Amino acid sequence: MGWRRGRRRNSRERPTRPASRPRRIRSRLAARHGLAPFLGLKRGRVSTRDPAELARRARTALEGAGGMFTKLGQLLATRPDLLPPEALTEFGRLHASARPLTREEVQAAIAAEVGDIDAVFAEIDWEPLGSASIAQAHTARLHDGREVVLKIRRPALEDVVERDLAIAVWLARTAERRTNWGRAYEVTALAEEFAHALRAELDFRHEGEATVEMAAAVADYPGVRVPWIDEAHTTERLLVMERLVGPTLSAAPRERLVGDAGVLGDDLCASQVTAMMAGERFHGDPHPGNVVLCTDGSLGLIDFGVTGKLDTFERSSMFQMLLAIKLEEPSLLYESLVAVGALSPARDPDEIERALARFMAANLGPGLPPAQALTDLLRLTTELGLRLPPQASTMFRALATLAGTLEQLSPGYPLIERVAALGGAEARERMTPASVGEFVQHEWAQLGPLLRRAPRHLDRLATVVEHGGLTARVRLFADAADVRVVERLLDRAVLAVLSLGVGLLSVLMLGTEVGPELAGADVRLIEVLGWTGLFAGTVLMLRVLLDVLRAEPRGP
Repeated sequence: MGWRRGRRRNSRERPTRPASRPRRIRSRLAARHGLAPFLGLKRGRVSTRDPAELARRARTALEGAGGMFTKLGQLLATRPDLLPPEALTEFGRLHASARPLTREEVQAAIAAEVGDIDAVFAEIDWEPLGSASIAQAHTARLHDGREVVLKIRRPALEDVVERDLAIAVWLARTAERRTNWGRAYEVTALAEEFAHALRAELDFRHEGEATVEMAAAVADYPGVRVPWIDEAHTTERLLVMERLVGPTLSAAPRERLVGDAGVLGDDLCASQVTAMMAGERFHGDPHPGNVVLCTDGSLGLIDFGVTGKLDTFERSSMFQMLLAIKLEEPSLLYESLVAVGALSPARDPDEIERALARFMAANLGPGLPPAQALTDLLRLTTELGLRLPPQASTMFRALATLAGTLEQLSPGYPLIERVAALGGAEARERMTPASVGEFVQHEWAQLGPLLRRAPRHLDRLATVVEHGGLTARVRLFADAADVRVVERLLDRAVLAVLSLGVGLLSVLMLGTEVGPELAGADVRLIEVLGWTGLFAGTVLMLRVLLDVLRAEPRGP
């Protein structure tokens, strides 16, 4: 695609090491709100365990930190798999208190990207539509009469972003190293994932490309619109897109939500779920604020900073999950989750299947499961140690968010029934003779060469066995947890042997009456050394005993 690269050329952005002063400021903010022990910044306990109070303190600390920490909090508000409902509610209230750019700053930013402003735009409304931490939006009109929205990135934003992201990653590493919850949730990887997403959001060309792909994905659904992109003038720092006229679903009066709401809901639901199963681009955060009730009666999707696109394995896993939920088969659901995600080696597969069976029993009884079940399943996967890839997590979150949007658009909308119907249509399509024939042909293309080589490989293996050349290679202590256990046992053994040796040698020294006496005392030097050694041996032995007594009991 012919995306315009802009008039300025940047050097490659690299993470910078956080300055000690900003790091100390963020640490003091965490301590001021009583969260320092929670992050592993100091010993002790958090002064409260109330989830609502902890969420409020975390939101206040993020607002006080400012910069990209507010944006990170907003991203966390889209992760129901990581945060409890109280934190989702609090983080959803985060608003960036960004200073609006002046007209001169906006003019300079636009001119740096397109050159002569008057040659491109017939009119620009210098009163901003909105001003956020990353960009500011203005309405404008092209010379052909089309109305557009200009999204202008704030000047000199890269340094601020990299500084705050470096501090966030440092805090995550500290929490993972010093706290149990940090290790359980692998918060360093999560912080790096958020940092990658935020850096990608800074380049508006990515959003422009995603918008074009979204427009192609919803082309068959007349009730859903995606704004077109002015590719000729979209750059890394400037996004020029169609203006959709109408209020957002979150701000629309109730009387606007009557009439064809059910039909519009069907189009919105089908467009997103079908895109997921077809491997096309889907909206990653379709909340009511990102859905416009257009004046022509359609629904418009906006803000494509977060989107998703499933690969072949993820699409197959999604279809298998729908089939498992329909058949109420926890083992099939477990296999579909493991196929697309990573399973913690510390978790027992049988335990995970039992948890999934309990989930199905609670949500898949008579009738259809509630839409909240999607969010509960996503949160359950995290609790069970299943680490889903970013795109699969985006799919789950998009479905959960879509459920709330459809409920606001058309109260009582049967999302699960529509998703099941779409999954059934996909199953019927996959079972047609043409589809089965294509599947067999595809599988044979991969399996055929292996079968042709199999006799030759078996003959070689038999020859190796016959001559006694078959060997096995086993990597001992490949797991870091096993290494830590062995190191702890060796440390105890070495300390115990050392304490016994020092103690025995000290007793022998105390029983010896040779050597010089200390000046002015009736005590020999060897006795002083013996008592000192005996004390040191006793301390070492007490250290071993304390280490054994303080060891945490392990479950079966």
